[in-house]
Amino acid sequence: MLPRAGLRTLLAARHRVVRGAPSPRATLHHLARRPPRRAPAPYHRVLSSKAKRDYYEVLGVPRSATAAEIKKAYRKLAKEHHPDAGGDAAKFQEASEAYEVLSDTEKRQGYDAYGHAAQDLGGGGDPFEAFRQAFGGQAGGFHFHQQGGGQEPFEDLLNEFFGGGQRRRGPRRGADLQLTLRLSFMEAARGVQEKTLEWHEVARDGRRGDRKSVDVRVPAGVDSGMQIRLSGKGGQGDPGAPSGDLFVQIEVEPDSYFERDGPDIHVALEVPFADAALGATVDVLTLDGIVQLKVPPGCQPLSKLRLRGKGLPSVDRRGRGNQIVTVHVTVPEVLSPRQKELLEEFRNEEPAEESPAQRALKRLRGFFS
Repeated sequence: MLPRAGLRTLLAARHRVVRGAPSPRATLHHLARRPPRRAPAPYHRVLSSKAKRDYYEVLGVPRSATAAEIKKAYRKLAKEHHPDAGGDAAKFQEASEAYEVLSDTEKRQGYDAYGHAAQDLGGGGDPFEAFRQAFGGQAGGFHFHQQGGGQEPFEDLLNEFFGGGQRRRGPRRGADLQLTLRLSFMEAARGVQEKTLEWHEVARDGRRGDRKSVDVRVPAGVDSGMQIRLSGKGGQGDPGAPSGDLFVQIEVEPDSYFERDGPDIHVALEVPFADAALGATVDVLTLDGIVQLKVPPGCQPLSKLRLRGKGLPSVDRRGRGNQIVTVHVTVPEVLSPRQKELLEEFRNEEPAEESPAQRALKRLRGFFS
């Protein structure tokens, strides 16, 4: 029989941290000494510079498309993306550029032969000129006026855009904007009282406008994919009309220690095999700092222990999730002679009852013998 004092001497071996996985206390110490992470740049342009796409792909037509098919495809995209209808100015400009080339027989032949290189020699055109051509005249900016007291020349187009057979009257509301706000895991977990978001306005012709900024209050517990709506902080409307809304899309960076699962967070905890066998009280890092966790005797590898109420707060302030601690039992790689001796004695002791795994192993040995 192994002396009880000897077993305790063996099992009380000091905890050794496996390479690459710091203990919670070491992690906290590291976080305390580490210089603050540089905040991600909150500046997000509405438009970004990208390589030109194939003009046929932009309009969604095959290379064999007829002039009528090209015009029909462009009219559909122009109505969808025109800036005066609250659309995407960049996509409107892209579609207009494609239509300007593919609707002109000579330009189309040059594009089919040499691609975008044929157009780069001549520079870009006016996107609203292509719109006027596609819709038959004076519809470049969606500003329709009476001519000589007669009927507006594009009333049918107005009906198609705004429905109801009624003319559009009054000043136009500003366009809604959507920007991305990147947050660290801890910012998302704890919330931010004031986070400045900056961007450039985009003119209706697609050109970059003035620089704007807004302070965003981020509630605790937000997650990637959530949106914060700021009423009246979007594009500027016509005189006398309200501005559009700003929709802030949340994007949360992953954390090296905490892993999110809805309102719960998961962490890995390394426990020496002595503590796992005898039970122990260990320190665990949480969103609120270091707390103590009781490891029960006989704790098995990959056991999950729960810290109630130590997870992420709900954005509607209806409580918090839990912190789930997954136990990883560590085994020392180097043993002293005395530790080896005690382990040999421990291994040679016959268990009172064979485990199912041991019985299965015996059957396998008998099968192959």
